[in-house]
Amino acid sequence: MPRASLQRRLLLGAIAWILIALVATAVVLSLLFRGHLEDELGRRLDADFLQLVSQLDTGTDGEFAPDPRMSDPLYERVFSGRYWQIDAAGDAPVDLRSRSLWDMHLPVPGQATGLHRLDGPRGARGARLLALTREVTLPRRAGPLRLTVAASLAPVEAAVVDFRGTLAWALGALALGLIVAAGLQVGLGLAPLRRLRRELGTIRRAESARLSGDYPGEVAPLVADLNQVLTDNQALIERARHQAGNLAHALKTPLSVIRNEADRLAQEGGEARAARLRAEATAMQRQIEWHLARTRIAATQRAGVAAEVAPVLERLTRTLQRLYGDRGRVIDTDAGHGLRFAGETRDLEQMIGNLMDNACKWARGIVEVRASVYGDRLQICVDDDGPGLPAARREQALDRGRRFDEDTPGWGLGLAIVADLARAYEGELALERAALGGLSARLVLPAG
Repeated sequence: MPRASLQRRLLLGAIAWILIALVATAVVLSLLFRGHLEDELGRRLDADFLQLVSQLDTGTDGEFAPDPRMSDPLYERVFSGRYWQIDAAGDAPVDLRSRSLWDMHLPVPGQATGLHRLDGPRGARGARLLALTREVTLPRRAGPLRLTVAASLAPVEAAVVDFRGTLAWALGALALGLIVAAGLQVGLGLAPLRRLRRELGTIRRAESARLSGDYPGEVAPLVADLNQVLTDNQALIERARHQAGNLAHALKTPLSVIRNEADRLAQEGGEARAARLRAEATAMQRQIEWHLARTRIAATQRAGVAAEVAPVLERLTRTLQRLYGDRGRVIDTDAGHGLRFAGETRDLEQMIGNLMDNACKWARGIVEVRASVYGDRLQICVDDDGPGLPAARREQALDRGRRFDEDTPGWGLGLAIVADLARAYEGELALERAALGGLSARLVLPAG
């Protein structure tokens, strides 16, 4: 299951709120714009209504004077969208209307007064109308008249559609700008956490021991707690290492006594018992070295220790050339500058030293050591031109407790122990046939 991203969640939340707010803004602005246009149209209808009333007059017999003429020519053009109509509110019939209505009537409801909406004349394609209806009483005429002026809402609808299009572009650009700003804000807000992660990486690579730098008030307590945890862990590791060292030192004297006793038995003729004692003492020494190595590995993994590869190879090459120089051994090393092993220098020396020592013992003349990095893995290959090992014996050489060439002094760790050390560092040791014809030991370890 993929991990939830805090940055993604914050950004998606900001985008959601931005879109909701802008959509709500667009709806509200559209409604306000429509209301404003309709209010303006209503005021225009009120002015036309007053003009219509001012032109109404009746004679002494109560009949109307000639038809009113409005100043707006739209009232004269058929189905132009501007109409007026006069109906009698009483019993006397009255049927006056603008030329724009032609032979049609406005379907004004009987109880309608003030501003209201109507269906337009059929010839005007059914456009909705905004109408103003009021009753007026004229002198010398019994009963009120009902006057209606109306205007088409089609221009309002068209203006609203245009406004929505412009608003969509404007709010879309605003949304894009706000989303970019939200992304920058989220990125800047989480920058201290990314810096904290980088600093933790330097601790893992042993480039620093503590977190430093000026962090915001929200992150500073976390940094202080992490520094305290690092300090406590380092103190705990140091105590464990001291205790392991004290235990190893305490066991040296009994081991020396056992070896001396074995030498005394050998002098008295008990060679078999002496050999057994020496073997047990050697096994105890190996176990002590193994557990000390495990302690160092645990400390390394917690403290973020790292070792340079090139200096280790240089020291081992000088030592082994002094030991095997008289046998004509040539040791060729190739390690790029800056290669680092995420572990103790002593462990790296023991693993590579054992492999190089074993190669020098069996080589006819050439030992090659190559170190390289692939991603986060360090690969060290030790090849020789000796007789090599059959495939079956390669597997046996890596079995725990199986050691070849027992009588020859070496680094004190067999190939199985090297493999165990590599596995403890989450690496591996593989034995293969070398291009030189002998054995190739490929050691893969975490890179520092």
